[in-house]
Amino acid sequence: MLRIHHHFMIGGSLLLLLILPLMIIALKRHERSATPRLAIIQDMDKMPYLKPQRKSDLFADGRGMRPHIPGTLAREDFIYINQAETRLHPNNWAATHVVLNSKVKYEKVLYGQVLRNGQGDWVKSIPIHVTPEFVNRGELKFDVYCGPCHGDNGKGNGLVNQYVTHLRAQGSPDAGTWVQPTDLTGPAVKYMPDGQIYGVVTNGIAAMAAYKDQIPVVDRWAIVAYVRALELASAPVPAGKLPVQDRPASPPGKAASAAHPGMQVAAASAARQTQ
Repeated sequence: MLRIHHHFMIGGSLLLLLILPLMIIALKRHERSATPRLAIIQDMDKMPYLKPQRKSDLFADGRGMRPHIPGTLAREDFIYINQAETRLHPNNWAATHVVLNSKVKYEKVLYGQVLRNGQGDWVKSIPIHVTPEFVNRGELKFDVYCGPCHGDNGKGNGLVNQYVTHLRAQGSPDAGTWVQPTDLTGPAVKYMPDGQIYGVVTNGIAAMAAYKDQIPVVDRWAIVAYVRALELASAPVPAGKLPVQDRPASPPGKAASAAHPGMQVAAASAARQTQ
């Protein structure tokens, strides 16, 4: 009897030792932990990698970061959807897609430049077909991302600037070293090529942050178109100077005094693209 009891105790202890690791594993899988979990199968979790700008002996030039292969395009960068035009073509969105079907088109749309001998020249006009709908799309995005600092009229006196000005008038240290945003209707921006304005929106400048992660490529160009519309709105162009098809409709017996800024930008952009 004692022998049977002894074997039973040994068997129970062995069974407990076998089950205990499984219980610990199950418990750990459901516990929150600030330390990385132990991965039995590493897969690609801890594979070697290179940090930016580090050298590598794998390539003949010793660079770990690989340059773009001349004459090639990234597979994901061939087509961009023009959201401003999709409502006009609900059953055929492809009619308004921005298709990057050449190296030059790729550089103009994505970089706002044409690369020659390793140097970039800013494009002078928007490389996407500009319509009043496209300008309206730019207005929507401008109001979200640019208006708080630059103001709805682009004069550089948005709500953020007004607030900081108020703090500075009170002598508050919270005003910091704030610099008033640029007047987008002034000469500093007016004489910039369209590609350079796109570059500023994409990569930022001085204290202005980059917006390439927040604003899609086509919408950045739409903002450029709206900035041009703000410039024209500050000095309206007589409708009579626009092509007949771009002039706004006039009430019977009255002549249109000035064109809508969106129409002005569309007409001006089309004229530059045909030059």
